[in-house]
Amino acid sequence: MGLARELRIGRPDLPREFDDGSLVDVNHVQALVLVDRLGLAQEEVARVVATRAQLGRFSSPAELAVYAELPDTTVEAARDRLLFLPD
Repeated sequence: MGLARELRIGRPDLPREFDDGSLVDVNHVQALVLVDRLGLAQEEVARVVATRAQLGRFSSPAELAVYAELPDTTVEAARDRLLFLPD
């Protein structure tokens, strides 16, 4: 996990030297990335950010769907690009 952080995997909001395949670290990216890369609506992003702040982090797509109250179809559409890196 440390190497992923060092290489900025899933962090399109930070400068990087390579393409990571459009991965998104849901636990650390800025709200704008959730809109741009995952196509979430503003109200969905607000729930993700608020829930992330309350829980500290998400650990899986299932947690993201349940706790942030996202439609299963939305999470499934992005599943292959989601990362849940710890702090």
